[in-house]
Amino acid sequence: MGREYHFHCEHAGCSVTVGVRMGGTRELELLVDGKEVAAAHAHGHHAQTTVLTTILPTDPPRGIDVEVTLPGALGGDPASTLLAGGERRPMPAREVPRRARPAEADWYS
Repeated sequence: MGREYHFHCEHAGCSVTVGVRMGGTRELELLVDGKEVAAAHAHGHHAQTTVLTTILPTDPPRGIDVEVTLPGALGGDPASTLLAGGERRPMPAREVPRRARPAEADWYS
């Protein structure tokens, strides 16, 4: 099981969140106002950058890109940057709630 990271910011009245799950296959998801609007898988353990694109439900609709930078095999943490209106804005990391692990007694029931 890999580590999970979340990045979040508000843009144009919308909540923009990026979820990254590290592991054998790295999973990326982009949420706007809590709904998944884009996803990607990154294979391998080398450093890479993936761009997720969506259109915000504003009036008029606005397109945004989110650049997710993944670390290489030697470690490090991912980073996320919001690209909108010609500006680059780093997205701050959010605390990821830990999932409860089953107790040993649950494994045998």
